Amino acid sequence: MSEIPTSILVVSNHGHIVGGGEMSLLDLLRGLDRRRWATALVVPEEGGVASGARELGLPVHVVPLPTLRYPGPRVVRSVGALARLARTTNAALIHANGSRAMAYAGLAGRPAGRPVVWHVRIADSDGPIDRALCALATEVIAISRAVARRFAWAPKKVRLIPNGIDLGRFTPRPPSASLRAALGVPPSAPIVASVGRFVEVKGYRYLLEAAAQVARARAGVHWILVGDGELRGELEAHARSLGLAPQVHFTGWRDDIPDVLALCDVFVLPSLREAFGRVLVEAMAMGRPVVATTGGGVPDVVVDGETGLLVDPAASAPLAAAVQTLLENPGRAGHLGAAGRRRAQSTFSLTAHVDAVERAYAELLGVDRVAG
Repeated sequence: MSEIPTSILVVSNHGHIVGGGEMSLLDLLRGLDRRRWATALVVPEEGGVASGARELGLPVHVVPLPTLRYPGPRVVRSVGALARLARTTNAALIHANGSRAMAYAGLAGRPAGRPVVWHVRIADSDGPIDRALCALATEVIAISRAVARRFAWAPKKVRLIPNGIDLGRFTPRPPSASLRAALGVPPSAPIVASVGRFVEVKGYRYLLEAAAQVARARAGVHWILVGDGELRGELEAHARSLGLAPQVHFTGWRDDIPDVLALCDVFVLPSLREAFGRVLVEAMAMGRPVVATTGGGVPDVVVDGETGLLVDPAASAPLAAAVQTLLENPGRAGHLGAAGRRRAQSTFSLTAHVDAVERAYAELLGVDRVAG
């Protein structure tokens, strides 16, 4: 006789995909064993997260999550709606992806005796709010040691579970000559790539200044910058002012990230701080040598000198020197890339991530986590 799956209600901070946190959430939803877990998703509005979950065949419910800065009738209605949804779905556990989601999940779930998991993907503290939400949470999942340090005062509540990626999708492959041509990169030009949001904390101004320094030492290097954000226009203008317009390619967001990574000789993440650095794992899984800053959780991902090179954040000269070192030493770059692939396989697979989350569910609910 087959076992009845345990109902899990997952609450997302966002309906739209605003970063790696939402992509990681969808990967988790894709990987959870449906023989064991019957998952339903709550989003505050329609968008990429909702459509992604529906493509997985999961039920999706839209419940507005108004800001809690101005408590009022809307907040009460949403807490009530979420509590009713937990009852009607017979949710044994509520999994909150983000702080706003946790506030509503905690207010709706804990009074009814349901365990609430708070999945934290940001290292920056919210001060007293953290303590209030931690009190509502049964357990906190931190994606890196940098995130765990946010809750240093409550270590027994924190479980460290690194993000995982689909190693089948991100696997080494030959570079595409047609993609190179479509991006406007000459056939033999070295390529440095980066993927991220164009916002201040991602440090792209320093990357462009590093690109200018590399150009002075080594002509012909091209830079592919995948992403978008509020600083895109400013960054494009800065590239022009540095004389880099022909060599720096702003592509916008793309769905073919593995193919872009396959093109590059070096991958760079110039963030001032990073809670984890999911895209670093993706680049490592593709066998690409990486250069990144030491900000936040990056050292959890990249082992300096073994799987990539780490430099201080907010400085262009060390970034340029590290990139140039790898461009000039393809043997070393290849060694770092191969070691990065092995580390992605051993530590950051989606399978390992999903297994760890399922183990957390099972322990909190006191059930056997092995499917019958």
